[in-house]
Amino acid sequence: MKQAFFLFAIIVFISSSFTSCKRCQVCTKPNSNEIRVCEKDYNSNTEYGFAIDVYEAGGYDCKNSL
Repeated sequence: MKQAFFLFAIIVFISSSFTSCKRCQVCTKPNSNEIRVCEKDYNSNTEYGFAIDVYEAGGYDCKNSL
């Protein structure tokens, strides 16, 4: 029983570690400062996507950040 609980605790810890990672993109444009846009800074995935769309419409090239 203790082994099952311990295994379950490890699985929960690992899965929460992966879900806490947030996506970020770096947006660049010639003759402009680099802008980092992270999902954690927005209330929803929709707002995050909209922010990326706005920068890209403004001439920025946004790529995934590590």
